Formats: sequence, C-alpha cells, structure tokens
Amino acid sequence: MFQVNDMVLYGTNGVCELVGIEKRDCGGRMVEYYILKPFYTNNSTVFVPVNNEKLTSKMRHVLTKEEIDQMIAEIPGNPSEWITDERERKERFKDIAGRADTFEMIQLIEALLEHQREVTERGKKLHIADERMLREAEKMICDEFAYVLGISQEEVPAYITSGLENAVK
Repeated sequence: MFQVNDMVLYGTNGVCELVGIEKRDCGGRMVEYYILKPFYTNNSTVFVPVNNEKLTSKMRHVLTKEEIDQMIAEIPGNPSEWITDERERKERFKDIAGRADTFEMIQLIEALLEHQREVTERGKKLHIADERMLREAEKMICDEFAYVLGISQEEVPAYITSGLENAVK
C-alpha cells in the first residue's frame, strides 16, 4: 500500500507525489482514491481508485539511485530487439509504459534510436508513430531519473551514457 507523501511513478503521467488518500462519492457509493499530483505537470491531478488492481498496478515507487545505476550497468548485456510489426511494436510500448517498466523502456529507447540511425542512413525519417513513442519513452525515463538523481531532465542522457561507458570497461 502507498502512503501520503510517497513519490511514485504512475504510467505515462510520470513522477507523482501521493498528496492524499480519500473517499469520494462515485455514483452513490463511496470509493477510496489515491490522489496524485504529477511532479513535472502543473495544474494536474490524477485520481486512482485504491481497489482497482488494473490501475494501481501502474503505480510503483520511484527507483533509488542505486537501482538506476545497476539498471544502466545491465543494459550492455541485454541487447534490445527491433519489433518489425508496427501494431505489435505499439502494443509492446503500451504494455511497457502501462507497467512503468524502466528497464524495458530503456531497451525500447535503445531499439528506436538504433532503428532511427538505420533509416537515417538510408535517407529516410523515423515513422511518426515511432517518433512519438521515442519522445514519450524518453520523457518517462528523464522525468524519473532527473527527480531521483537531482539533476535536470536535459542531463539524464549524459548520465546514462556515462554509466554505459563505465559498464563496458
């Protein structure tokens, strides 16, 4: 169970502070909700029913610095795989984002960036849906890493690159 003041990651909403747990009237019955305030989005509030396992499964505590560093160190030994079927790729992204699986999200970013390099070499551009996936995945990773590491979102790619370079040494 989550507690008030916990910092959590909630699906594509990114890092959120759990600011309250309260009961609200929902069609004549009282339902208990986690009230989340996204850290990087002002004027936004997310209500997650406490007893809705499908929605609460999208919530998890933010990683620690040690978990982030360990995850980055494991990336070189776990190559990403390009999914050629566009529909399957979208479903995979939706699943990863919904579960807020950071390691798989990094692998997806790696696969998208590699594919982007390949299509650019052929004089083409990344498909718009893949470009959107890449931006959303990078935002999710940068939001969480920046919050945990106490750095700006712009500094996150350099932090990851540095960690990768140290991991392959």
